[in-house]
Amino acid sequence: MIKRQLLILAIISIGVIACKNSNSEKQIKKVFNTPKDSILYDNYVNAIENSSTFQYFTVIKVKDINTGKVREICTKGSFLLGALHFEYDPNYNVNGYEKIHKLLLKNKQRYFQLKDTAALNNLGINRYSIEDLKKFEKENNVDSIAKSIKGKWAMVISDDKSMLLLAHSLFNRGILTGENNCFGGTLKHIDKQMLDERRKRIEELKAMSKKQ
Repeated sequence: MIKRQLLILAIISIGVIACKNSNSEKQIKKVFNTPKDSILYDNYVNAIENSSTFQYFTVIKVKDINTGKVREICTKGSFLLGALHFEYDPNYNVNGYEKIHKLLLKNKQRYFQLKDTAALNNLGINRYSIEDLKKFEKENNVDSIAKSIKGKWAMVISDDKSMLLLAHSLFNRGILTGENNCFGGTLKHIDKQMLDERRKRIEELKAMSKKQ
């Protein structure tokens, strides 16, 4: 029974995609004015619904209620989930996850107002500034890098801050990237093939659950 519950939780935490794809696409078209906006939301959803050790980066806008400051921040999907658990629901169980998951999916603008210091720190709010991002984009030809990214692209980046800055810049240009939490140091492009393989794994987990 315990194994069955754990398996069900794993499936939920990976993200229930297949049964909602068509409806989600229709909703996105109604909400967003440009194709780029819908791409950014799609990438955001892929990041928050991925619970593997290979985490995807997403960019959100955060208001620190304590200071009133609002800024963009690049963070991993699991870090965003953790931040909202700190802010709204400390229970790491199926019900707690579903509550946070619904909040995230409804947030089409990717805008969050947070007060809990642990939540803000979980996002890495102080790891770099917007000035750092502007300087990085000025000194590095990010547009050229973005144009070169196709298929299984990867770049070794030993500095965590530089990786965040590049992931942030690429996300805003519609490119989803990720890093393995266990073997860091390489930023990888998340292409359609990788996303399709992940969806296939979700279906396999669902099938395993039904057999329990």
